[in-house]
Amino acid sequence: FSYAAVGGWDIRPTKLGDALLDAQILDYDLVRQVQEEMNKMRVFKGYYDERFIGSSQHETATHVLTEQEASEALKYLRADVRYFKWR
Repeated sequence: FSYAAVGGWDIRPTKLGDALLDAQILDYDLVRQVQEEMNKMRVFKGYYDERFIGSSQHETATHVLTEQEASEALKYLRADVRYFKWR
């Protein structure tokens, strides 16, 4: 690929690069290479539904959409996707 788009949603306000490092999802060396650039990117607010979130994350879920209804939150998530694709 000569061009890739990267972004993310999270229920915590942690910067994307730091979140990648904390989660240990990708190879450590890869994360260290992209962490600084990823930390500059916007983190979109996530949709919080406690049925799908581990109990250990309930207290740290502070970066969330305020819409209570999933259908209403979906409108905001779709707008985020349109913004992301436009950028």
